[in-house]
Formats: sequence, C-alpha cells, structure tokens
Amino acid sequence: MRVELLPGMKNVLRFPIERRARPTLDQLREIAPDVRKVLNIAEAFGMDPPAHGLREQVDAATAEHIADQVPTSGPGRAAMLTELLDPVIAAAVAACRASHDAWLEAAEAQQALLRAQSGELFWIEPLRERAEALTRWAADRLLVAYVRVEEAEGVARAVGVARRGEEWMPRDGRAEADALFGFAATG
Repeated sequence: MRVELLPGMKNVLRFPIERRARPTLDQLREIAPDVRKVLNIAEAFGMDPPAHGLREQVDAATAEHIADQVPTSGPGRAAMLTELLDPVIAAAVAACRASHDAWLEAAEAQQALLRAQSGELFWIEPLRERAEALTRWAADRLLVAYVRVEEAEGVARAVGVARRGEEWMPRDGRAEADALFGFAATG
C-alpha cells in the first residue's frame, strides 16, 4: 500500500475509499479525470484526443437498446437496467484507478531519474527511457479512463431516463446551459 498525502499537506493522509467501496456513479464523478487535463495531455503527447460527443452517442445507443430489449414494465425491468449500468460504472472506476496508479508509477520513475541526475551517476539513459515510457503509458491510461467515464455517463443518462419513465430525447447542451445560468429563451 502506498502512503498518499493530501495535496499541500505534510501530515494528512488520504485513504482511497474508491479502492474499497462498491463502484457508484457518484464515486466515479469524484475520481473522473478533468477534460481540460485530458485534452492537454493528449496534445502534449501528440495523441488523438477523445472523440467529441462520445457521451451523447453512447446515450443514444443505450436508449435505443433499452427501447428494443428492455420491457416497458414488469419486475425484470429494474434488474435489466441495473445490469446495463453497473458493469459500465465498474469498468470506468477501474480505468480511473489504473490511470491514477500509472501516474504514481510514472512520478516515482521521474523522481528516480532526478535523483540519478543530481548524483551524476552513470547509466542514466535506461532510467530516462523507463520514465518516458511510464509517463507515456500513464497518459494513455488517462485517455482510456476519460473514454470509460464518458461511456458510463452516457449509459447513466439513458438508464436514468428509463427509470423515471420519461421519453428519451437527445441531450441539448445549449438548453441545459441556458437553464443553468438562468438565461430566458428569446424568440
């Protein structure tokens, strides 16, 4: 087990509850990577950024699947909706954990490289190669985690609409932003 200090603290340990708790959507939202960081990392490493609108695509595909495969009522409906959502959330939480662990390992490799450079040791090149490879791997894991989170959010929206018994409609980001910021629709 690694000891993790809270950022900016010297004596406050962080106990990673996400390692022990059952994966939930709320937990996923707490550990999900920030889109700004994901886009910056993708650009810095020359990687393709995640597909734009992935969440909406998964939302629509899941809504279509629910309409075609899940009964409109009955005792099995809730169980089928849960079976759709839970594995996707668990996969997204696992991807976020893997990303976090990869960044910790990359940071340790960078620290080992810095210690070797400051001590003017020979054989620094293998340490540099390892640190670069682990950092690239961590960047890749971050992008994978972001994609898994977007997929989970899309499935969660479609399942939530189905659970509430509402008719599924495509998400309108502009209308949501207007409602959030209190803008009245002008017509």
